[in-house]
Amino acid sequence: MSNNWIAIYDNSLEARLVYVSESITDHTGWEPEEIIGVEAYDLFHPGDHNSIRKVHIANVLNEKMSSMVSYRFKCKSGDYVPVETIVHYCHDVLISCNFLYDINSLDHKMRANTVDEVYACLPDGSLQLCGAWNDRQEKLEETLSADKLWIGSKVIKSQERRFCLILNRFSDALNIVYASKLGEELVSLDVPNAIGLPFYDFVLDRDIESLQTQIDLAKEHDMVVRLRFDWVIDHEKGLSEPVEAIASCTNDGLVMVLRLAP
Repeated sequence: MSNNWIAIYDNSLEARLVYVSESITDHTGWEPEEIIGVEAYDLFHPGDHNSIRKVHIANVLNEKMSSMVSYRFKCKSGDYVPVETIVHYCHDVLISCNFLYDINSLDHKMRANTVDEVYACLPDGSLQLCGAWNDRQEKLEETLSADKLWIGSKVIKSQERRFCLILNRFSDALNIVYASKLGEELVSLDVPNAIGLPFYDFVLDRDIESLQTQIDLAKEHDMVVRLRFDWVIDHEKGLSEPVEAIASCTNDGLVMVLRLAP
């Protein structure tokens, strides 16, 4: 049995669930349809609310490509299970890979070493910064105290254009299971007709080998990898667009968030 699942939240202050994969049932008892539309905080331990809200604000404010936080997730039974969640910010949603928390596992250590920031919600209600690659402590504390990002449920800060994919991790071609709508705007992806197509059909031949090697690492350790490659827009016309991506993996799929390269 896998120990992970995928969830997508909107970028509202309430962080409502818009998608969750089926494996959540094995570990929490919730069926996906029971919690779609639910505010995320209704599924977290009350003692973790303030800490997770700070992390959510930081993710929205800084549009973090990858952060990770450990906390207590509410099961359908009313009990709580320790979870760690990798969050990738993607324009108007936050796409997450969720894992049962085991601080001593190799996979946890691999994830912690490859995300931008690592947080832990402590039992006393405080938030611990366990690691950050890119930001000084002072800047992080300033970010975590930011507010007034929303008017109602709408983010007032301009958001970078990004799109996300969920890929079938068990197929060699990484067939596309889900693609967000901004893929059409950014790389001319025909989103409805892209479902089921091999991901590698959209990668230049020269980039495939290096991507396969990096993605295999993500599969093996459920870790985060950063990718740069040319997205093929039209094979016949030789049109492509350089993109940057970040990817992480669960048994329910490989998650990828992409943006145009600077």
